[in-house]
Amino acid sequence: MALFNNRRVEEELERIRKANLTPEQMEAEEANKREMEEAIQSGDIKITAKDILAMIIAALSIILPYALIFIGVAILVLYLFVK
Repeated sequence: MALFNNRRVEEELERIRKANLTPEQMEAEEANKREMEEAIQSGDIKITAKDILAMIIAALSIILPYALIFIGVAILVLYLFVK
């Protein structure tokens, strides 16, 4: 039940945030949103080297802790069996 209310909370927070924007900020946000929609429709989304680096860092931040834990446990098990 709590998962369904999360969307509603996010919508309310977005509505409150938009209500507190100045007219200039609102125009800039709408222009940015239009540009993104046009880029998506035309397929002109450009992926730069910084985007790829960000994706690699995100993947490593997910995978690396599990890999380190696995390696640590494997070393511990080998140490206990060899001892």
